[in-house]
Amino acid sequence: MKVESWKYTDEYYKNYTRETWDACAERYLPLARQLAQFHESLLERLEPCPGDRILDVCTGLGEPAMSIASIVAPSGHVVGIDLSANMMEIARKSAARRGLRNVEFVTMDAEKLEFPADSFNLAVSCFGFQIITQPEAAAKEIFRVLKSGGRAGFTVWSKGDRAPGIDVLIGSMTEHATPDEDGYLPTPYELGGPEELANMLKEIGFVNPSEVRTVGNFVADGVEDYLSMILVGTPLGHSLSEETEEVQKAVRAKAESNISRYATVKGVSIPTECVIVVASKPA
Repeated sequence: MKVESWKYTDEYYKNYTRETWDACAERYLPLARQLAQFHESLLERLEPCPGDRILDVCTGLGEPAMSIASIVAPSGHVVGIDLSANMMEIARKSAARRGLRNVEFVTMDAEKLEFPADSFNLAVSCFGFQIITQPEAAAKEIFRVLKSGGRAGFTVWSKGDRAPGIDVLIGSMTEHATPDEDGYLPTPYELGGPEELANMLKEIGFVNPSEVRTVGNFVADGVEDYLSMILVGTPLGHSLSEETEEVQKAVRAKAESNISRYATVKGVSIPTECVIVVASKPA
């Protein structure tokens, strides 16, 4: 199979993001469960209160929106938005099963929020800003829809050497995969440097941004289970399938070798650093 040359553009990436997350939505849950530990760390810092109106940007399968809905009930309300319509449909069904009446899920572009200004007390975005095509545009939109004095909290992955939970595969793919015609290959680490996200928020108008880093563990029963969790449950599997068979074999072999370094008789456990940033809109 010959890999065709491609050109990274905002339109290409946004469409690719929408289509590939739609395709893997039903298989994302095992990996999504691994993120709960980081959601909890963020919510400990934001402390949502009953009665708050809260926006969850890039909510995926509905977390942490549903957890927040339980905290702010009965008078508070949560809106979760995501570019993937399939993700939103799954989230709605999950909320209904849990009997949550104060949360809604809407298919929406984070860069063009369809809410009036000053609509929310709090906003969160967990691991979405390293996927969004234009994170600065999304941050400006969050700033706009927050009420004066409102707060926003974000989680993003640290740099690859500090986030081996995902870099066991990402590192192998960047080593072997085909970049675009200008030599560019997007990675999920572009806001993970020291104060990188905090500084972006300050430039937009947020005040008092604070950054903390926390480490959690990604776990699986074995090496193949771990690799499948990431490949099947995210668009990375689709990206890899577009490479030649030779590249696919090389990437898988390197990824399996990387993961095996963290394997024990109890399974695989890989520490991964998350960056948490909380900031406020001026009162």
